[in-house]
Amino acid sequence: MKNLKLRKLVAVALTVAAISTVSPVGASAAWKQNSTGWWNTEGDSYSTGWRAIDGKWYYFDSTGYMKTGWINDGSAWYFADASGAMKTGWVLDGSTWYYTNASGAMKTGWVLDGSTWYYTNASGAMQTGWVNYNGNWYFTASNGAMKTGWVNDNGTWYFTSVSGAMQTGVVEVDGKVYYLAASGAMQTGQVTINGVVYTFAASGEATGDNIPTPDKGFSSSGISQTPNTTGSNNSSSSSRSSGSSGAGHHKSSSSYAINAASGYNKITKKSDDTYSARANADGMFRFTIDNKSDDNSYFYATNEDGTDVNITADKDGMYAIDINAGASNVIVIKEIVRSQDAESGVTYKVLNTYKLTVTK
Repeated sequence: MKNLKLRKLVAVALTVAAISTVSPVGASAAWKQNSTGWWNTEGDSYSTGWRAIDGKWYYFDSTGYMKTGWINDGSAWYFADASGAMKTGWVLDGSTWYYTNASGAMKTGWVLDGSTWYYTNASGAMQTGWVNYNGNWYFTASNGAMKTGWVNDNGTWYFTSVSGAMQTGVVEVDGKVYYLAASGAMQTGQVTINGVVYTFAASGEATGDNIPTPDKGFSSSGISQTPNTTGSNNSSSSSRSSGSSGAGHHKSSSSYAINAASGYNKITKKSDDTYSARANADGMFRFTIDNKSDDNSYFYATNEDGTDVNITADKDGMYAIDINAGASNVIVIKEIVRSQDAESGVTYKVLNTYKLTVTK
């Protein structure tokens, strides 16, 4: 059984790199150096604060000297490499990864990079393994990518929803019923649930004539679906994989992939895969999705922070999201497809990602 306790990490320390003997910018810039460090001249004075020089950002302290390493400016942290240039995206400092946005500011909490979610703690350090966030447990791989669906952690199986949240209790996955202990660990053998003994195979699914009634239903990728509430055994197969990291290519299209359902809310395309939309007076956002990349793909939705949003198939082939029922005004819709091969087993790939800003 996994240890659900996480180590507390120390706060980020401001590091000052040794003075480089190589000029950090082109010779055309008015850079000067002495035994203390580098500075940039501005007429008879020198630069302080942030300056864009030859397409790169540099930070100079109040005495004019260029800073390297971690820089605290106001309420945000930034990172400058040994040349003094501000970094964006992933930053490796020692053996720890950090993420900085397009403006260079270090991010904490959930980070969406492409179509993959990562979690960084309060010091900005990327986390791996089990992460507790707002009372839910999430699993991140050794590369930091959040997993969804079935997760194998040191030989023990767990199941996480499409938002990454670890599940417990009786669940149905692709028609098979499983029991997940309070720790999230999948159970096998004879298990007593509410005073009744049930049998679970070595692969985890309930067997025999006595099948517990599931509380929740999912596809193998973690997408919520209506469970078989009768508790009868279903012969359809369910394969476990190491989960989905959310990795995949991002398809751009000049045509609208997401369209307003006829007679409903208006959708405006901002860029290839970014839209703004208006929900109806009842709070429902109804739409259709064209140009599916794969006939067997699914669609699921989350808020921008990765929490689940209930997306349902509405009448006449429409999809519907109720923004009064837990959906924020920024919704991320992903198209995923299941694949299988002898080496990797069952995996789920994100084919397309669409970001919508929805207002009432």
